[in-house]
Amino acid sequence: MSKFTRSADTSHRLSLAAMEEASRVGLRTADIEHLLLALTIDRDRAGRVLRRHGLTLEAARAGVAAQHSAQLAGLGVSVGEPDSGRIVFHETDGYTWSDRAGRIFTAANARGNAGDAVAVLTELLAEPSGLIEAVVQEVGANRAAIEHDLVSSGSAASIDEHAESRPRSSSPLAGTTEGFIPAPTAEVWSLLADPARIPEWEPSIASVAASPEGATDDLGGTWRARATTTRPDGTELKVAPAFRRVRLGLLAREPERRVVWNLAFPDAPRANSRTIDITLEPEADGTRIRIAFAWDRAGDRPRRHRVLGFVLRPAYRVIIWVQLSQLVSGISRVFR
Repeated sequence: MSKFTRSADTSHRLSLAAMEEASRVGLRTADIEHLLLALTIDRDRAGRVLRRHGLTLEAARAGVAAQHSAQLAGLGVSVGEPDSGRIVFHETDGYTWSDRAGRIFTAANARGNAGDAVAVLTELLAEPSGLIEAVVQEVGANRAAIEHDLVSSGSAASIDEHAESRPRSSSPLAGTTEGFIPAPTAEVWSLLADPARIPEWEPSIASVAASPEGATDDLGGTWRARATTTRPDGTELKVAPAFRRVRLGLLAREPERRVVWNLAFPDAPRANSRTIDITLEPEADGTRIRIAFAWDRAGDRPRRHRVLGFVLRPAYRVIIWVQLSQLVSGISRVFR
């Protein structure tokens, strides 16, 4: 993988998580502490090293809050714990990086640096304000030990360090990605295997019928669902009538290990359906998920459609990458 691709994937992944964390405390500017929080739940080696040293999302959040309180106390301001709520990044807009956070990404991509999450964390730990080092100490970890672990564990990493959203096959309509979810596998499974909870993590689904259509929750079961037709801010989404009804099909179900859903449009039988194949694997302080996503073509296409598909192949790959990112983010948000 090229440095550009790796850097773009890392930047997108960390920006999304960091700005989600900023939105949770009512901010529109993500700063270096939000970048640290994003790294604690990152899927790659940087995230695993932080968690191994006790910097889980919960611990890091507490450390950041303690440092903010200490800074205000140093100014003679006495405050309680900062208010925090649910993540609203996906429902709002107007987010940006602070200047000093932007400089971290610039340094991580400078000549000689890889531009990956490890490079970002390395630059973040050396950030001159001292805030990140203070948070690390607050949690009971040691900056030098983390830096040593980042270097020494590089060749021993057992998981693909750069498992960016990538083609699952030669088809431009398929891709895979990985993510780390800060919750026990049993809880993640309860979310993903319950058809009624699909709207919590699949943004295109607004609601699911309470009971299946003439089947149980065994393989082959189908549920009626409705597509999302309004944005979080209440404005209308333009969804053609033929795509407002969705049929959910359960294709595979292995408790606490794997679930496969198919989303089809009963009023548009010639339209492509979607298959979402999610595998779960327990990991220290959470769960690693692997998602294989594909648009499944309905029957043979006319030759002109095949030619157009070839021309649009790069655009399709970007769309699949975005959809995979949305799925991982949606699942993660439920537990944050």
